[in-house]
Amino acid sequence: MTPVRKAIAKAMSLQNSTIPTVTNFDQTEVSKLVAHRKQFKPIAADQNIHLTYLAYAAKALAATAKKFPEINASLDMDKQEIVYHDDINLGIAVNAPSGLYVPVIAHADQKSIMAIAQEIEDLAAAVRDGSIKPDQMRGGTITISNIGSARGTWFTPIINAKEVAILGLGSIVKEPIISDDGTIVAGQMMKLSLSYDHRLIDGMLGQTSMNYLKSLLADPAYMLMEV
Repeated sequence: MTPVRKAIAKAMSLQNSTIPTVTNFDQTEVSKLVAHRKQFKPIAADQNIHLTYLAYAAKALAATAKKFPEINASLDMDKQEIVYHDDINLGIAVNAPSGLYVPVIAHADQKSIMAIAQEIEDLAAAVRDGSIKPDQMRGGTITISNIGSARGTWFTPIINAKEVAILGLGSIVKEPIISDDGTIVAGQMMKLSLSYDHRLIDGMLGQTSMNYLKSLLADPAYMLMEV
């Protein structure tokens, strides 16, 4: 194994064996999100920004972490304390030929979707060309991992060290749904997986935070108003 792969293997084994993890699997209808991205993607492109669903999900997760500070916390088991973080520093899992890296978007809750999209692109490029700096991968408080771009749906993402939650972003799948008037229509269903540390986060809180996240992704206008 390469040095990077050895480090990943050690960290994943430790975290998977020491954190009692629960994963909630869910989905939300995102036709409004799809339309919003379609409208603003050309505007973003004019600024050399690639507007992705990951950027929307990152913004929604940051807003959710602000509303539910438990998912943006850490556990200090030596002191038997819960550490609540004032900042929301969002880790973005990035795959590279040498392995998996998690660069961090600092103060993600204070940034626009466009700014987050640009930062994701810049950080991913730095990972893949080998120019990423250690400081750019420190200080994360919650993480998002995206397999939707590879057409994945639900999975069980492993929580990063010193964090208590990670969102797994799956693909958007066209599926038949029943509308409010009882007719069957084509829906755009985004698949979501939220893993959390059960020592701090109970199932009810995990699902309540997931429900809020879903409401933001279902309606970008609501997301922008809330944040």
